[in-house]
Amino acid sequence: MATLLYQCPAGISGDMNLAALVALGVAPKDLEAELRKLPYTGWSLKFKQDNRHGISGLNCTVIVDEESTHTHESIEHSHHKHRTYREIREAIEQSELAEAVKIDAIACFKALAEAEAAVHGVEPDKVHFHEVGAIDSIIDIVGAAIGWDILGVERVVCSSLEVGGGSIRCAHGVMPVPAPATSRLLNGISFSSGATDKETTTPTGAALLIGKGCEFGQSISGIQIRAAIAIGQREDPNVANALYVSLVDEGSESNLSVDQVWEVVTNIDDMTAESLSFTCEQLFDSGALDVWQTPATFKKGRLGCSIHALVEDTNLSNVENCLLKYSRTLGLRKQKWSRTKLTREMSNVATPWGEVRVKTATLEDGSYRHKFDFDDCATIARSENQTLAWVNEKVQELYLKQTSKKA
Repeated sequence: MATLLYQCPAGISGDMNLAALVALGVAPKDLEAELRKLPYTGWSLKFKQDNRHGISGLNCTVIVDEESTHTHESIEHSHHKHRTYREIREAIEQSELAEAVKIDAIACFKALAEAEAAVHGVEPDKVHFHEVGAIDSIIDIVGAAIGWDILGVERVVCSSLEVGGGSIRCAHGVMPVPAPATSRLLNGISFSSGATDKETTTPTGAALLIGKGCEFGQSISGIQIRAAIAIGQREDPNVANALYVSLVDEGSESNLSVDQVWEVVTNIDDMTAESLSFTCEQLFDSGALDVWQTPATFKKGRLGCSIHALVEDTNLSNVENCLLKYSRTLGLRKQKWSRTKLTREMSNVATPWGEVRVKTATLEDGSYRHKFDFDDCATIARSENQTLAWVNEKVQELYLKQTSKKA
């Protein structure tokens, strides 16, 4: 299954997405040939290599000749600066585009129409698109659907999305960022804001992700086919205006899996060793995947440590609240990491003292490594008055016998 992974630390817009798809392998001539099936003229596409903050990638510009832009339907239509969702949908439906392209393009426009309808209190079919109804935005959305179809994209995942900050001026006046339609589109979606005082995720960009059924913050596993970088139009002093995409074959066999985890950290210089140990136990109970301490020296030469906790999205607030409750810290910091893991399997080793759980991971070269559960081994060591090394040796012998029989 071809999966398209979007990483949007500087947001996403329609032209950035077009550049990304071309950088992944969509031929510009094929893209333009399909777009010419729409009843609109007076536009062209320009692609060039560009650079933002030392990051190089492909830039796309949709060039529109306002004087010659028209539809094939009527001269009266040619003067429509605002197009309704219904008009755009009918133009797509009546074109000779592939059925899969029509479905994706209409789904993106529908998502946007429903968001705009909720903002303005009208029916979706009666929504008048302003900026998004312009030819360049129609090219952006339909072009995205064409690109997805050419690349055979079946699944879309977004690992990070920045919306920006400040305000923008549009047809309705000055609006806060994210714009009202963008906010509606991203209901229930995890995103970040404030990296810059400009709009980074446009309504078109948000509609592309939502309309395509993008999965936000989900893990993917497979072989990367290609990776690409798209460059936005604006030079921004605060962020590198770039969009990162990867095309991944999730149907290929791989012993690696990739997910996203948070690292929550705080510095401590006024707690006893006993209290620190108890706090770490509580963090595990609250859902942390791993907890550790790093010795450190802080201001005024005070010895202390940093407490670190790895946690998934679902338990992030629990771990944060736990750390604030059981430690003496007044604040914490966090960042999100991409994590690559070997695929693991859990099984049991039968021993004279009871079953011992074992975790086995297979490496890419076919070899494997395994680890016996500490608590199970410690229980046997106590009951037999033996060392952990003795228990591990005995369990290892039994494990090898049992696995050789299965083989």
